[in-house]
Amino acid sequence: MDYMTTMIGWGMGFLEINQQYHPVSALLVFWGAITILTLAVPKKRTWLVAANGLALSSYIGVANNTLVILGLFSGL
Repeated sequence: MDYMTTMIGWGMGFLEINQQYHPVSALLVFWGAITILTLAVPKKRTWLVAANGLALSSYIGVANNTLVILGLFSGL
């Protein structure tokens, strides 16, 4: 979803504040973090909290992009 909303925003002429950001890079980092958590954290409550927190964090980008596209947030 972050990739999709970023592409929509770019298509509308919006720019990223961080010029080195790219949604594909963000996806690779996200997958890398999940891989490291899978290997490093025992499958207990800590794992569930870490995995759910990481999964929910990706929605922050989607929410931000959506608010910018709708003109409700400046994106700063």
